[in-house]
Amino acid sequence: MAYCILRFGKLKSAGAIKASRAHCDRSQATPNADPSRFHLNRQLIGSLEDLPERIDEILDQASQRRKLRPDSNLACEIMLTASSAWFRQDENPLRELNMERVQQFSERSTAFLENEFEGRILSAVLHLDEVNPHIHAHFVPLHRDEEKAWLSWADWFDGREKLRDWQDKYAEYVEPIELHRGVKRIEAQYEHIQGFYNRINSPVEVPDLESDFALPIPQNNESTKDYHQRVNSLFKEKLPEATSAIATVADHARNEEFAIRLEKESRITLHALTDEVDSLEQELTLSRSIAIQLNQKQREAIALELITTANMVLNLADRNHWKGRTYVFSRRKGFTKIDDREGRRLVHDENGKPTLSASFKPEELEKIRKARDQVFLLLSQRIEQRENKKTRK
Repeated sequence: MAYCILRFGKLKSAGAIKASRAHCDRSQATPNADPSRFHLNRQLIGSLEDLPERIDEILDQASQRRKLRPDSNLACEIMLTASSAWFRQDENPLRELNMERVQQFSERSTAFLENEFEGRILSAVLHLDEVNPHIHAHFVPLHRDEEKAWLSWADWFDGREKLRDWQDKYAEYVEPIELHRGVKRIEAQYEHIQGFYNRINSPVEVPDLESDFALPIPQNNESTKDYHQRVNSLFKEKLPEATSAIATVADHARNEEFAIRLEKESRITLHALTDEVDSLEQELTLSRSIAIQLNQKQREAIALELITTANMVLNLADRNHWKGRTYVFSRRKGFTKIDDREGRRLVHDENGKPTLSASFKPEELEKIRKARDQVFLLLSQRIEQRENKKTRK
């Protein structure tokens, strides 16, 4: 199913308005746009010429009705687009654009802008030089009551219900061309494109999870409860680092796929395309190898934590077999074995590396922590009971 997309952006300063105009007319560098396709961009409504000056004139008239506040939203930038595959031939994301669908999208979106914003749109531009066709439009949100006519963002967009109504209205315009409204009340977050580029261009620092997640050595005269609290706080500090590293590696991999697709759509020479693809393949291979290495290190960290926990349980229990709610620990002839209730097994030879069942996943670390907490709590209670009995005797 293909979806329509509608977003409203706040322009709170003259600099933000000029930057938005420069992005739309391509007078500033746009990394994700293909210069050879600039000529395909079209002006649908109004003009980008003197856009900041025209906005200033409207704001001057509005300020005569009511003084502008320092934090006012001076203008609104509207972005309209749809699912990328819908614009392609046979809905194949690697195929050329289906210009008939692009024309349908432009006509329906233009009708929405002209009718619903009551002729207030100053400019609307269709961009076809990026991977996904989209429209940027600008208008000044003056109050719709002619007797007021001062700047009022709230009159147009205040509150979630008004924003949901805008999504419903746009969906009605594009429904005849088989574009649908997105799921209501979903908690989605939008990341600005510049922030995404800054993050994926930063160096990837992969932590040594095998050492970072190893259990520390108990201190002299440290109780089981204090040791448990110290270990738990240590892992809480380290886990965000690992999560951030995994997210960065994943973004790099997605960026390489985006770049390869972009190059396939670009009209460049054969030699330049070959050199670029070779470079991208090398970077993609490096990103994938880092991701695999990171995944393996995290799996080894889980295995080592499980083994350490098992040995502590067996030592404190004074026997070679112990059944818990989640795991069964046993030690036979130099081997430590851990079986969970789902049938997975971890075997550790004291002279070799631990063998971890392939069904154990890195994200199960938090579940393992909770099971370990229950084991430590139960054992500490048993030890305290023993000590109390000795004291009474």
